[in-house]
Amino acid sequence: MESANIDHMDVNSANHGSRNLEHECTTNATDEPGNVPEITQPSDAAANVDNPPEQHDNEAVDTSTSEQLDPYFYLKRSEFTSEIFKIEVRNLPKFFGFGQFKKRLTNTLNLKPKKMKSPYAGMAFVTFSCEEDRAAALEALDGHMWKGKALTAKKANPAADPLVKSRQTLEDGEPSSKKIRLDNVEDSQDSEMTIPERIRKAVTPLWDVPYEDQLKNKQSDMIDVLKKLAKQLERNCDDLDSWLRNQRKQFDGLCCELQPIQPSPATEHYRNKCEFTAGRGETQSRSVGFRLGSYKDGSCTVGPPSECSNLPQSMKDVVKSFDDFLQKSSCDIYNAETQTGNWRQLTVRTCRGKDVMALVGFHPQDLSEGTINKEKQSLNEYYSTGPGKDVGVTSLYFQLQKGRAVGGGDEYPLEHLHGEKYIHEDLLGMRFRISPDAFFQINTAAAEVLYRTVSVWSGVTTDTTVLDVCCGTGTIGLTMAKHVHKVIGVEMVEQAIEDAKVNAQINGLTNVEFHCGKAEDVVPDLMSRLYGKDVVAVVDPPRAGLHPRVIQTLRKCANVRRLVYVSCNPQMATNNFMDLMRPRSKRLKGDPFKPVKAVPVDLFPSTKHCELVILFEREAPSGKE
Repeated sequence: MESANIDHMDVNSANHGSRNLEHECTTNATDEPGNVPEITQPSDAAANVDNPPEQHDNEAVDTSTSEQLDPYFYLKRSEFTSEIFKIEVRNLPKFFGFGQFKKRLTNTLNLKPKKMKSPYAGMAFVTFSCEEDRAAALEALDGHMWKGKALTAKKANPAADPLVKSRQTLEDGEPSSKKIRLDNVEDSQDSEMTIPERIRKAVTPLWDVPYEDQLKNKQSDMIDVLKKLAKQLERNCDDLDSWLRNQRKQFDGLCCELQPIQPSPATEHYRNKCEFTAGRGETQSRSVGFRLGSYKDGSCTVGPPSECSNLPQSMKDVVKSFDDFLQKSSCDIYNAETQTGNWRQLTVRTCRGKDVMALVGFHPQDLSEGTINKEKQSLNEYYSTGPGKDVGVTSLYFQLQKGRAVGGGDEYPLEHLHGEKYIHEDLLGMRFRISPDAFFQINTAAAEVLYRTVSVWSGVTTDTTVLDVCCGTGTIGLTMAKHVHKVIGVEMVEQAIEDAKVNAQINGLTNVEFHCGKAEDVVPDLMSRLYGKDVVAVVDPPRAGLHPRVIQTLRKCANVRRLVYVSCNPQMATNNFMDLMRPRSKRLKGDPFKPVKAVPVDLFPSTKHCELVILFEREAPSGKE
């Protein structure tokens, strides 16, 4: 699904098939110095940027100055970075996907890539875990033929730490007009805003735009999406020319009907989950909140979320209480630049009832187990019997996060410290259990609007089998279960599947089953069991969309006549839409779908995001194999 302009990917942790990625209310970035492999280098200078100084194992380092001035200082730290073992591959095919490239490296050439990034067409950076693996890659890739192209490969220099590089720019006297950019904040306004106001502008950029105008703008954005989709169909699907002309004529240039956007019932205090960073405030004091900008743009400053209207007060109270706790802690907050310190992150989940869950991230550094246990005990006492008790945390978790980037795969298991292990939410007259890391729509009231739309558009009857792909805790399928013959859910997050099974029991539903695994692995095996005449697929994937294999499998299942696609980023899901509609081919063997209608649903007031629901249908089986 990716073109040559593909982003970085950790080849050991693809997230296809999971909806565990969501629109997080955060400007926190994971592009920290240890995560420098994700930095895009400019054009032909990519492999020859500012040569880093040679390293010597026994070299003494003056951390008081080196870390502040040397953009390659991170290479001298004890923590591993695959940037040390990076190569540059050129003359790649014009069009290729990460899946293809990964298979070429791992299966065909038996290489062991760590991370990959393609900043522009025709080239890619690949990192490895050791010099032996890099040397093997250089030998195998240099001169290797792929899709008629003779590849070239050579060693590449590590990327510079973006924060230090930005600091160097300022130290060298760059004009003030080139000061560090803040995400979603115009530089000219920064000096006139307080820190909380700047955070509000970054997190909810449309906070001062009347809601009716927000909806008009989002409707316009979805019109553009469907117009671009129509143009792609015109270029790539000749068999649809006649149909597409009629559709465009009927729907003002769109490939299908676009109904008016459905607004969120709540425009403030609607978020039920947020991740907050523990860092340094403007005065260098310990602070909990959101970063003012991304690390690669040179910002580590953290500000409080007090002015963010999309957060409920109960969530802000937990953030403030954790901030108070950190002021007295014997352990310091984590420093993303130097990778020192301990207290790292706070995740808060709330609901429309009284349940409040807090998850605290802590970097162990070289602390002893006894010291870490003491900090856990202190945190537990603070929220169970101490000053933090007043904010009403009903479920408290602790997690060691040792990786350079949170979510990078180096986290330890969550450890339950206090209260209940789960929180519960009521939705469409049903009760749902939510685990710490399970996906649940962040705007419960708007999710009810979304799920009603999905149910109605699915056209289900008591003979229908619903295939719920990327089902999370089972919310969509379970809300439809009483009206259908059977619901089959697929999700890759194990704990979410456990929640889904419990949620079925809580609501007395027996006609449901859930399967854990990547959708591209599980769905093909399930299709042989879908013998019913009426099968509806509901897909609610992460931002990048469904894995191509899932689309191929759904195309091949002749019983799937209707498919409801819920996209949180329709621009990135365009390839999925196209693959559903392309004519039969060696790769896409089933009859194509056609879009019938679409509707935006606003789950994210005061931001530019919204969901897009598209109903796809196809005619009765043609009889072709």
